[in-house]
Amino acid sequence: MEDRGGRDLVLPALASPRSALAVGTYGGRVERWAQKRMGITLGPWQSYAVRRIMEYDADGNLLANQVLVSVGRQNGKSIIVRAIVGWLLDVGWKVPAFEHYKHMTMAAHDANQARIPYDLVRRDVIAFAAVWGHGRSAKSQEGRKVARATMYGGIELNGIVLQTASNRADSGRGHTNGLIAFDEVLTQRDFGMHSVLVPSLSAVPNSLLLMTSTAGFADSVVLRAYYNQLYRQSTNAERHDPTFMGLWWMAEDDDVGLDFEQLSKANPALMDGRLSRKSIALEYGILPKGNWVRERLNRWADERVDAPFSIAAWGQCRVSEPLHPSMVTDGYVIGVDVTSNWTEGTIVVSAQRNDGRIGIEVHRHLEARIDRPLKASDFLVEIANVAAKIKVDAIVYPAACALAPAFERHAVEAQLPYKALQGPKQAQACADFAEAVTSGRLAHDDPYLDSQIAGSQRRFVGTEGAWRWAIAGNPITGTVAATLASMVAAGAIAPVQIFI
Repeated sequence: MEDRGGRDLVLPALASPRSALAVGTYGGRVERWAQKRMGITLGPWQSYAVRRIMEYDADGNLLANQVLVSVGRQNGKSIIVRAIVGWLLDVGWKVPAFEHYKHMTMAAHDANQARIPYDLVRRDVIAFAAVWGHGRSAKSQEGRKVARATMYGGIELNGIVLQTASNRADSGRGHTNGLIAFDEVLTQRDFGMHSVLVPSLSAVPNSLLLMTSTAGFADSVVLRAYYNQLYRQSTNAERHDPTFMGLWWMAEDDDVGLDFEQLSKANPALMDGRLSRKSIALEYGILPKGNWVRERLNRWADERVDAPFSIAAWGQCRVSEPLHPSMVTDGYVIGVDVTSNWTEGTIVVSAQRNDGRIGIEVHRHLEARIDRPLKASDFLVEIANVAAKIKVDAIVYPAACALAPAFERHAVEAQLPYKALQGPKQAQACADFAEAVTSGRLAHDDPYLDSQIAGSQRRFVGTEGAWRWAIAGNPITGTVAATLASMVAAGAIAPVQIFI
């Protein structure tokens, strides 16, 4: 802990080394601008972060092109983004290093999340610039260009446009960005959005990818990749690359309780009064441990309290080629599920293996497109093709599945062993599936299932501890299909009998 003018500074637990090439920082300019324009005095940790982010070399060029800042929730990450983006829009563009900035983007997995920091900047711009539609003169008193700052259409000031981008297929494309502010990177469960946006920075000198987040989940693959790079550089496990700079505040252990010295290591705003000890104490009594560890201690939580087994247990069930023909001598079970709005669905194949394990593989994951929505026939064709190649003992699906009517007809037409599982049978399958994972009786090796399981949560039903997978707002058709198929294959649920 350091002192900056009487204010305590909590240093990050992990930090990229300061490059010998750094001769100065634009951070001081950003701080003074925030004080003048936003009326905000950056806290010690925010000041430290801004100064590290904005370090430059002898030519005035930014050293870091990719930056990660991670701290516990409600510590003021968004203020850092607001200050840097607002400064660039207002006066930073005059600095030679940023003269090529013409477009900036606020990005997040969800459009509403991206609009949170965007709207804060929009309000700042309205407060200090002449903006169309806000009753001000078209001629700014200080000679700045007239600004446009709409809720959804974008902000435009001094020839720079600021817009938002989300995980929508058409979002964020077609722009050459000077800065991308990526909020809550933990939500990025694949590199799809990252691979679309980041290349747009390559054509702009001194471009900046500014990523902020709290600690992530097992499937937060983008955040994990940058965290690993930060960890290796901060521990001297690899040579420091000054084009990447990371700062990560976190407690030293998962079980620090209400040790506020430890809590301040993940929540540096405790030292400047932004966070209250009383509110944190209330959180400690309410939040499940996994949430507390991630959100308040800013540590990765491998054990998920909202699921019946850990990611580590799931990982121990990994087996190469779980359904290799040499391991399966009996019939197969097909599991199917689709979302209620037909956006996606999954077909899983399972079988009892010779070594006593239950093997599972994803046969096909189907997704709707704007130009081609999913139809029941898409699933029927795939199922018929599988049934023509292997011996199928059962085709199972949730009784309330949107595919149920089509499957009932197909059972009669094709004489295939379809079976709808009602709620109690699904709860039984879920319990048996969790037991199979924790006891190592499952065999899998599918990246898609990995991502599905990592994001799956349980929903308790009844009063006896029974549960089913929570599907509201969370498309986990792979998890559901795998659960039903594997447990029928294991004989945990009575096999289907066909009477003709």
